[in-house]
Amino acid sequence: MALLALSMTACSSDNEQTPQKQIDMNLAPATSITYGEKQNIALPSSVLDASDLKISLDFSLNENVKVNASENLNDKLSKAVTVSKESGAISVNTTLLYPNGAVSSAGIKIPDSYKIIVNASSESQNFQGKQTIDFKIIPAKLIIKGIDNKTSIPVGYVIYGDAANFELETPENITANMNWAIENPSSIGTEVTFSSNVLKFASNAGDPDKKAEKAYDVTPILLKDGFTVASTTFRVVFIPKIKFFYGTYYPEYDLTILLNNLHIALSNGYVSAAPAFSPENYKSSFVINGIKKDGQTFTDAESIFSINEKTGSITVKKSDLLTEGAYEITVKAVTTTGLEFLTTLTLNMSKV
Repeated sequence: MALLALSMTACSSDNEQTPQKQIDMNLAPATSITYGEKQNIALPSSVLDASDLKISLDFSLNENVKVNASENLNDKLSKAVTVSKESGAISVNTTLLYPNGAVSSAGIKIPDSYKIIVNASSESQNFQGKQTIDFKIIPAKLIIKGIDNKTSIPVGYVIYGDAANFELETPENITANMNWAIENPSSIGTEVTFSSNVLKFASNAGDPDKKAEKAYDVTPILLKDGFTVASTTFRVVFIPKIKFFYGTYYPEYDLTILLNNLHIALSNGYVSAAPAFSPENYKSSFVINGIKKDGQTFTDAESIFSINEKTGSITVKKSDLLTEGAYEITVKAVTTTGLEFLTTLTLNMSKV
């Protein structure tokens, strides 16, 4: 009996297994990723050292909503969030998902963040680890060609009568199978439509009389499965036609009198009248853009010609260096809206 008891004790000791060691995964904390980007979450070296490392991802903490006719959210997550032991990281491909908090045209809401349970284990090193990572995808920003997109609300100015078409660009990595739309169509009316990625304003947009300034705040969006993945808000301002020339303008009659080809005495000096500029509230600054003499480029090495930057009045200094001929001065006006306009003033100089 004593021998049997000893034998049973020995067997029990041999079959006893060492409890698995619980390790900290030390994965990166919650982060925000812009839609269209890819991000890698590095796995710790203590985990990667195991040659028989097993890693699994669990998406059960997310509400498994139906995102399109054939897929649920967890189907998308299983393709978008993957593990590569070769690179030693968990890879997140945002183009396969949707921005968090987005609500589709069908009323389906994406969770406010994505939660992924990461499980890691190794038999050879006898450990297991578990951690939930939390990340959020934010919508990408659309780019409007030809407009300064760095401001908080980009602004585009259109003169009545000019075509008002704005081409939109998506950031890199955002591809096809998406639809363009306007987020706030009811607030801007039927004057604005989409043609592919070009936002178009109708010819009747703005003030019916085309005399008053009128602004539209437009929010174009890019949709995938009815969810907004990229957007921007910008302002389009329609303004009256700019009148800019040397002479006189009578706005009440829409009457123009050109005084842009004058004869003056050579070498005596001269100060011109300010150019006409209407509407006056758009007037900002003036600069000489170039000078020609008798059709050939004239280099004003002695700074004989100058301009009043605020009024546009041209001054010719008294000088014996000029010779007879027609001096055509091209003047550029920059409006308060950043638009640029050119006009000319020709001074025909001859001896008295």
